[in-house]
Amino acid sequence: MHSIARHNLDKIPVYISAPSKDIELFKNELASFQYTLLNEETILNQNPLINQSFLYQQRGWIQQQIIKSEFWRLNVSDNYLVMDSDCIFIKDFTTLDFIAQDHIPYSIVHEGRDILQATERFGPKKAREGFLNDRLPIKEALGRSGPVVYDFGYAPFLWSNKVWQSLETNYLIPEKKNFLDIILECDSEFTWYGESLIKYQAIPIYPREQLFKHYHYEHQYWQDKSFGYSEDILKKDFLGIVYQSNWQTWEDFGKPQKKLSSRLLRSLKRQLKYLQFKLKTF
Repeated sequence: MHSIARHNLDKIPVYISAPSKDIELFKNELASFQYTLLNEETILNQNPLINQSFLYQQRGWIQQQIIKSEFWRLNVSDNYLVMDSDCIFIKDFTTLDFIAQDHIPYSIVHEGRDILQATERFGPKKAREGFLNDRLPIKEALGRSGPVVYDFGYAPFLWSNKVWQSLETNYLIPEKKNFLDIILECDSEFTWYGESLIKYQAIPIYPREQLFKHYHYEHQYWQDKSFGYSEDILKKDFLGIVYQSNWQTWEDFGKPQKKLSSRLLRSLKRQLKYLQFKLKTF
């Protein structure tokens, strides 16, 4: 939240969603910041087809994918940026960083070559398999042909309400499904968005690479450090940095599994360093 407050030159509105049990905690911890705090049930209530009891029986990342992807139904803006808790801005930003023209946002569309090459060399061994498993079923479900497998991430995600509406109109309603149904089929919300963008063309596509430098695995971070990459260098091409909160170095090639105590200590340090929040803007 500190990095948003520091670099948000246009004072773009910030929305934070939290479970009802954590609302008071957020109010206390973020009292000095300007934002709108939402009970996440306010978002979920916009879609009566979502069985909330069933949703909250799912794993945490499934719940979060549903909440941030259903935010569009509140209609507080035409477009919105979704930040995960480990996203940090490193330079000033304005609306022009996100909007191409005529209220149309840029679209994050690339082929994921950076992460595929990095994991091909340093692991984990099944990263490419996981990449395809998260994307090919959605590509096939929406009927897009061709050999190219696109990547539409990673956080922060830049989304248009019109694209989500097109997915609902052209796919969910005819198939008698809701968004929770398809996430349980294949849990990659940004791929459902991206494939819908290409399939239904709800908005013109102005492509951009990832907005933030994303360190998926710890070996990527240490490699950059060894080559002398600093925030001053990265900010020439990126708005921010994502230091993954669930690094799993012990799965990499040639790395023994780390002791539980080491993993817990690293996790605790990371949680203390970064406030856990969800940003939705525009």
